[in-house]
Amino acid sequence: MRNALALLIVIVLAGLMMAGVSQLPPPGSPDGAVHRHVAAHYIDGGTEAGGAPNLVTAVLLNYRALDTYGEVVVIFAALVAVLAVGLSGHSRGPRRQPDELPVSPVVDRIIRLLAPFIALFALFMILEGHVLPGGGFQGGVVLGALLILLSLVLGPRRIRRMLPTPALFWTRAIAPLVFALTAIAGLALAGWLFALPEPAWLRELILVGLELAIGIGAALALVGFYLSLEADHHD
Repeated sequence: MRNALALLIVIVLAGLMMAGVSQLPPPGSPDGAVHRHVAAHYIDGGTEAGGAPNLVTAVLLNYRALDTYGEVVVIFAALVAVLAVGLSGHSRGPRRQPDELPVSPVVDRIIRLLAPFIALFALFMILEGHVLPGGGFQGGVVLGALLILLSLVLGPRRIRRMLPTPALFWTRAIAPLVFALTAIAGLALAGWLFALPEPAWLRELILVGLELAIGIGAALALVGFYLSLEADHHD
């Protein structure tokens, strides 16, 4: 009896959902309400209301800033989980130092030659992401990939020594921390969370700070995943 009732409820709800979906306009139809009202509103006044010259940045860091904040928190939480699992595994016994594998001279030279240009490109993507295509996530991934490439040439132990060990945890958490401070500042200065207050130079400073924090956080998270997996592989 209980299973039959559950099946009946599922059939009724599925029928209502299918009836509602059948009334929706075809995907991409110019007559859809989302294109005639919502999208047009964002396109017409999104940059001015969002406080960013780039409409995509205005959406990511203003209209849906809470969702973006959730993304950086999820990335940091995933890194913490990976590190916690790695530390629990290492505590079971002494850690053996990994053997250094030889690297092809061609790979070595190419990585060393391109490293400054890759780092400069990553920094450009992060700092100009609020105006041009790019941003903190994209630039952070490029920077993190560069550090992983350098670990192939210099060795993972050299990369670990390059990172600011005493403040490494807080540096990895810089993205959610700066986002939280931005939310509080927006509430205090403009009346709601994640607001980008006037004047224009302050908005610009906040946007650059957010992109920089996201970039650093994403890069260190990516490197943290790699170093943790690399350490587990050699244990």
